[in-house]
Amino acid sequence: MTDAENNLERATVVEFFARMNAQGVEYALLRNYEQYPSFGHDIDLIVRWDHIPKWKAIAKSCAEDFGWSALTDCDHWARSSSREHCIQALRFYDVDSEQYLEVDGFHALLLLGLPLVPEDAVLRGRVWDERGFYRLDECLENLFRLLQIARLAGISGTQAKLERYRTRALSFWSSAGNLSEFAAGLGLPNLARAVEFLAAGDTRTFKTQVERQKRIWWVRWLLAHPIRGIKIMFDRLQDYMRLFWLRPCGFKVRVFARTADDRKRLEQMMAGFMGTNFIHAFTASKNLRRRRWVLERGGIVVDWVPEQRAQVAIGTGAGDQPAKEELIKMIIDRHHRITDRRLNAS
Repeated sequence: MTDAENNLERATVVEFFARMNAQGVEYALLRNYEQYPSFGHDIDLIVRWDHIPKWKAIAKSCAEDFGWSALTDCDHWARSSSREHCIQALRFYDVDSEQYLEVDGFHALLLLGLPLVPEDAVLRGRVWDERGFYRLDECLENLFRLLQIARLAGISGTQAKLERYRTRALSFWSSAGNLSEFAAGLGLPNLARAVEFLAAGDTRTFKTQVERQKRIWWVRWLLAHPIRGIKIMFDRLQDYMRLFWLRPCGFKVRVFARTADDRKRLEQMMAGFMGTNFIHAFTASKNLRRRRWVLERGGIVVDWVPEQRAQVAIGTGAGDQPAKEELIKMIIDRHHRITDRRLNAS
């Protein structure tokens, strides 16, 4: 990434937070702020529900002022009848440099699909970071880091991340010293005992203890809020049916490739899109489970077809650039465009 390209993302991030602060948008940055204004991941925020229109207007002004090719509003996660499950995903694209920036707005900290900490409580406890943004209270941040450790434990390929989270969480709670009281206030009274196993290196027992406490909390929450709980879980079921079966975020594309080398170049092109975060996954497999997984995660499923049926063709003598441009157009155009500099250019 060139300095100019890197500066586009960094400058946009700094100005985005400055404008939210100036215009009174209530938010709290959830994680991955250690290298601010570089994130390396999506920017995840809790945002006041009533401030979402203003938040989107700020994103639009930043996209236009900094010359991004397009800003889209992905509604796949924002259509739930339960506010707690809604996620507003704003995606900045720069076609020339293949730069991408995503900012996601959440409205609760969830545990097993239910609100462990609602939006209002998160925002009341947010803290100011001297670098120019509001972030999650450190006790909440590190409690959720413990829950993330339990979720990652035993999953292949997560060891480095797990160890990083473990080091941070144990360092924080050893100095904070109030884990037992804080966790009990959220309905997880035995979490401090589980952390003793984590500190001793017994991740398996830590995971077992945490999962048991989560299930107990879930049952108690439903018993305390039966009507609301049933509605939330019913909405959750509907959301999953719609998102993962009826209208996934990903899409299929019909591709003609003349030779095996052409197919390989197309797959390399897709891998490049993953490297820039334009997409999170792709497959040309016929395996139904794999195809479903890719669609659920907003990726692209490639179907090889004859030339007359193809949406995208590679290896026809026109070079690879037309195929690449068409795929980028499809990636951007699948969502509502808040602003699109490409239209003005045309």
